[in-house]
Amino acid sequence: MREGLTVVVPNYNKAGYLEKCIESIESQTLRPDAVIIVDDCSTDGSGSVIDGLTKRYPDIRAHYKPRNSGVSNTRNLGLSMVDTRYVTFIDADDHYRNREKLALEMALEEEKGGDVIAYSVTCFMDSDGKTRTKKKNRSYYLNGNVYQDLLITRKWDSIMRDYIVSTETLRALGGYNEGRSLFEDYELLLKLARDHEFYCTGEFGTAYTEGGGLSQVDAKETDMIHDEIINKELERVDESTRRSILFRRKLLKIKRRIRSLI
Repeated sequence: MREGLTVVVPNYNKAGYLEKCIESIESQTLRPDAVIIVDDCSTDGSGSVIDGLTKRYPDIRAHYKPRNSGVSNTRNLGLSMVDTRYVTFIDADDHYRNREKLALEMALEEEKGGDVIAYSVTCFMDSDGKTRTKKKNRSYYLNGNVYQDLLITRKWDSIMRDYIVSTETLRALGGYNEGRSLFEDYELLLKLARDHEFYCTGEFGTAYTEGGGLSQVDAKETDMIHDEIINKELERVDESTRRSILFRRKLLKIKRRIRSLI
């Protein structure tokens, strides 16, 4: 395993977004040592876009899957191809808003030492490209041991995305759950948070375009899957901690319900 950082870009039918995504990676002040695009058997002409990008940027490696098998499998395949100490992921329809994103996160890795996970503030955007996120004070974002905060989903708007993590750490956990198509990223966050600390740069990182994914799924279904993951995780903790977390979750739901009525 050599030193350095690899960015893995899973793609499925995002030909119209790929160039912006890759250009935002290549324009980082800290260039990654490698960029791996894994295409999940796209049917929209993504292949020709990817081929053009590999010719333009020599650090890009492309892999074309023979059949569509979902984003978790695609991410895990990319993870298996990484040969650097650190890895990060970004979906093909997202892009880095901040040119310092990778530099700031790698600086946190060096500053904190050990096997920590560095992330930045996600900038949520609507389908018209307008920013929906207002950046808060750095102290607002989760830092250190975030396990219980993730379990009660406190500060859900600051959930970690596209973080930099040790490649070996991610592989040891088995990567993404390929049997899950919703909240697979949240499930992995909980696994990581059991034994690893997270630190936020406090600056914008990825620009995430809303309009797909969970927004297209029934709210009851998402709540059911979310609760299933949490309940499974709570089986790992002691009774006192479980009761505390369940109480805090219930209190948080009540507060959110009250705010929605005001």
